[in-house]
Amino acid sequence: MNKNSKKKIFLKVLLIHLIIIFLLDINLSELFNNKSIKLDTVDNSVILNLKSISLEDLEKKRNEIKRKKKILEDLKKKKKAEEEKKKKLKALQKKKAEEEKKKSDLELLKKTEEKELAKYEIEKLERELLGLEKAEALINKQKIRNAQLTDAEQKYILTIKAKIENNWLIPHNTNHDRICTVIVNQLPSGKVTSVKIHECKGDSIYLDSLENAIWKSSPLPIAPDIEVFQENLVLQFEEPN
Repeated sequence: MNKNSKKKIFLKVLLIHLIIIFLLDINLSELFNNKSIKLDTVDNSVILNLKSISLEDLEKKRNEIKRKKKILEDLKKKKKAEEEKKKKLKALQKKKAEEEKKKSDLELLKKTEEKELAKYEIEKLERELLGLEKAEALINKQKIRNAQLTDAEQKYILTIKAKIENNWLIPHNTNHDRICTVIVNQLPSGKVTSVKIHECKGDSIYLDSLENAIWKSSPLPIAPDIEVFQENLVLQFEEPN
């Protein structure tokens, strides 16, 4: 065999080898068991081995490579799915922790509000009690004074009550005490500054009608004399028969 023939055989083998590599999608080192082979030093044994590869073997090799590729792809998909699952689980745990913290904060806020509300209610009751004590003291003092009113003072009180009663639209068919005591604070000009119904139990519509009548009567009749003027008036009203 001359050199030209050998060269042609070598080129054919090389071409076959390159086609095999392209079809199988593997590199040259894998085909030759990871051994490095220089193209210009290929010996006859390698050439004979390449000649001995059948199409059936090539197909088997190709199928084997496809199978391994599929296994690798499945492993990648499985790994990606596991990572996604871990990510979702982590996000779920984070959300759960945030919800638990929010719930804990709400419970703490609720307890704080309940304490503040209880404190406010106690303070409110204490203020109401103090106001009640002051009102009772004022009424008792006024009762003593009413027993000693001069004619001018009695006339002044009656004039005030008459104006209020004229403005009092008494609702029908309501339950209430026969006599209602009201504390009215006023300025020297007769302008009413506050109204507090003290000793009177009845329907809210009845009590509101009396309070509205007092506000409507402001300013009250002016006292004829500074000596007669009373800043705090204790008035008793009785619904006429």
